[in-house]
Amino acid sequence: MNIGHAIRFLRKQKGWTQSQLADFSHTTKSTISNLESGNQSYSAALLQHLAQALDCPISRIFVVAEQLQEVSDEKQIWDKLPIELLFQHLSEPMQLSVRQLMKQILLEQEKLK
Repeated sequence: MNIGHAIRFLRKQKGWTQSQLADFSHTTKSTISNLESGNQSYSAALLQHLAQALDCPISRIFVVAEQLQEVSDEKQIWDKLPIELLFQHLSEPMQLSVRQLMKQILLEQEKLK
């Protein structure tokens, strides 16, 4: 499991550079670069800072790392991530739209019973 790949994936999802993530997580660009490239290990404190900056629980970093390990192309990860994590990547307006759509689907499903 490569935590650095997960950090890179989550950083790119935010549209951030390594420098921006470094600023938001109170670390250095070289730390981020070395972590993402696998040249540096991580500590619990570093993961906590990164998770706070990425606005996600530390567990999400590990789940993404695990899922990335299973796919050869990062674009395929969307097919593998649990629905809860996919949902969290959506903007709030999009989350509201998905909730409304799910409600409609469930109501239609109930009508068919």
